[in-house]
Amino acid sequence: MPTCTAIDPTGLDEAYIESLWDCEKRARLLGIAMAPQLTQTTERIAVLRDDPMETSEVRAAAARLPATAGPDLP
Repeated sequence: MPTCTAIDPTGLDEAYIESLWDCEKRARLLGIAMAPQLTQTTERIAVLRDDPMETSEVRAAAARLPATAGPDLP
C-alpha cells in the first residue's frame, strides 16, 4: 500500500481504514497517518493510542492526532 499511496493516494480511504486493524505495525501507522477523520477511525485510533499491548511507535503516532477531529463529529 505505501507504493499506491506514493503514486496516487486518492480512492484509498477504505484501505486506510482497514489498515487500522491490520496485524502489521507499518500498516497501522499508515492507517493512522492517512485514514479519513471519521467517527470509526478516530475511535479506533483512540483504542490504538490507549492499548498497552500496542507498540510504542503506534501509540505515539495515534497520540499525535486530535481525538475528536473530523467533519462528521459534533
